Amino acid sequence: MLQGGTAEAGRAHFSGGAHFSAHVGWRGGVSVRYARPAFRSRPRLGGSIWVGRSYYYPRPYYYYAPEYVPSYYGSSYYPVQPTAAPGVAVATPPPPQSMPSFGIGVFAGGSNVQDKQDSSDLGALVRLRLTPGLLVEGEIGKTSFKDDVRVDRRIGGALVYEIGARNTFAPYLLAGLGVQQADVDGSFSTTQDFGEIGVGLRWALSRSLHLTFDIRAGSRKTIDSNEPDFVSNAARTVAPPSGVDSNNDTEDYTRGRLAAILNF
Repeated sequence: MLQGGTAEAGRAHFSGGAHFSAHVGWRGGVSVRYARPAFRSRPRLGGSIWVGRSYYYPRPYYYYAPEYVPSYYGSSYYPVQPTAAPGVAVATPPPPQSMPSFGIGVFAGGSNVQDKQDSSDLGALVRLRLTPGLLVEGEIGKTSFKDDVRVDRRIGGALVYEIGARNTFAPYLLAGLGVQQADVDGSFSTTQDFGEIGVGLRWALSRSLHLTFDIRAGSRKTIDSNEPDFVSNAARTVAPPSGVDSNNDTEDYTRGRLAAILNF
């Protein structure tokens, strides 16, 4: 083949795009040379494609409107921009209603002393609430046996602990002590101190009105007596110990009490 002319074709170069060019010319002869395309070791695709000098194909661009691009900030695809999470309204519970701090009431019941159950018990009480469940109680009472053969007048106090004090029904425990005077058949009197424990149940009909029922067991000890040498048989059956004999100066008792309490 003659070397009088040159012709180059098939040259391609990739750098940020694709480029193709072709030139044909004649100079006194015909010469055809083919050049292999040169590829870079790390080809990059991009830019634009240019063919000759007459045609230009711009690199395509794709525009996604924000409302159509999946969002990676949540399960929803709309919109792209992260939005603030909606506020969660947390309802603040109202503060608990205050417990009544002071109460006065009356009670009635019965007592069992030396296996004698024919008696009645009446009295009045006051209560002071120290904490929601802990109360201090004071009482004055009178226990009368059949035909007033014996009449006990007492004054005492107790600690009361209510379990679940804010409930309508609240069981409670108590421990108390006090002093009383027993008048036997109008002929002599005996002074005793006592201690007792018990269990009960409080029923709140309303915040202001409560009903309580409890059972108490205790022991009395004679600390002073003017018992004469002679005591009638009727009085002796319920008479408290005289305290003269140190081996027999206590008596055990049980009593039940139903009370209505007005609270403030």
